[in-house]
Formats: sequence, structure tokens, C-alpha cells
Amino acid sequence: RVLLVFDLEFLMPLSKVDENMKRAHKINAVNTSKFWFRKHVVPGEHCGSTARPSRTESDECEEMSIAEIMNGKGSFPGLLPLCYAYLDHIKCDATSMIRIREYLTFIQKRSTGDLVTPATWMRRFVTSHPEYKRDSVVSQGIAFDLLHACNKIGLGHRAEPSLLGDVVIAPISKVAVDTHLHSAASEEARAKLLDQIKRRAPLADGPGSAPSAPLRKRMRSSDQG
Repeated sequence: RVLLVFDLEFLMPLSKVDENMKRAHKINAVNTSKFWFRKHVVPGEHCGSTARPSRTESDECEEMSIAEIMNGKGSFPGLLPLCYAYLDHIKCDATSMIRIREYLTFIQKRSTGDLVTPATWMRRFVTSHPEYKRDSVVSQGIAFDLLHACNKIGLGHRAEPSLLGDVVIAPISKVAVDTHLHSAASEEARAKLLDQIKRRAPLADGPGSAPSAPLRKRMRSSDQG
């Protein structure tokens, strides 16, 4: 939604995407590596009926840390501020904003290193395990304890502030896969459900409409029409 409403551009040469993938495989890359990213996410003014050039001045890329990509650097606004700008634009209600801000703050803390990544947490778990002999061998006992700990975290039975910060996972009292769902579906119930789903769609995407598209594409279509 942020990309479509603000008509942003995140295209980059595949060579730089490949380079980013190589750097991302390094240990603790989120805190120590830099990645190629666009210097400008607002495309040059080129919304008319003529085709956009394959390369413009606004397509330049530079190396940024994950924290800079997420939070901004110089004239680059940052992905998280863009999300907040969109929420302000749509006048997000207070109740939803509380939950969304919790998610965005969590991502922000991960990007700055205030919270460790799952990879770092698991690496520390293994290296601090009593069975680990610093020989790069993960024994069955270590693997069992690691998966057991991960399961407890996912179920909300184990707190891990270094991994989750202030985010609290509500304990799950019963595993969903063990719950048998009893269906009383009928043609009438199915039709009612589909009618409810259809009412969720905006009027602009009604009968005969094309899929939603960025602003410049919509403007181009109107110019040609």
C-alpha cells in the first residue's frame, strides 16, 4: 500500500541484488555489512503517456547499513518513516496504531542491533550449551534443546527479551493442529461468506476495473484514454 499510494520506486540492478544476497550470508551482517539500495525512492517526474527511460538520475544506488535503510539517511527517508507517513495519510485509528507501532518498533530495534536476530540467538544458544565442544558439531542433545526452546518461545511459554524485546507472545493453550474443525458449510453459508468478503473490496476495484496500480501507471492510462 505504501508503494502504491506514494508511487515509490524500489527497482535496482540485479547485479546489486545478487551482491546484497552474498553479503547477507555473512555472520552478523545486519550490524556489520552494508547493502546496495536506491538513493531516491521517488521516481523522476515522468508520468505522461511516453515511456519512462530505462535509467534516470533518481535510479542511483549507494551502500547503506540496514539501520540506514530502515530508518533513513540524508535525503533518503527510510522504510519505517515511509510506513508512518502512510499511516498518518490514511488517519490510522488509535487502536490499530498501537499494535502497528509495536511491530514497527520491533523491526527498528532489529535493524539497529538493539535486538538480536534469530540467527544470532540460535548461534549463542548453541555455543553456550554445556554439550558444545567448540568443534562446530551440533549434537543431538543440543539440537533437541534448541528446538524445544524455539517451540516454547513460539507458544509464548518462554520469554526472550534479547530476541523479542517488549513484544509478548500470548501463551497458546492448545495447539491448533490438534483441534478438529467441524464444518457445517452449506451453499447458503458459503454464499454468505463470499458476499462478506466481496464487501471488503474498495469501490474503485469494482466490476470492470483493472487491478490497482501505481499512480504513474494510472495517469498514463488516463492520458491514453
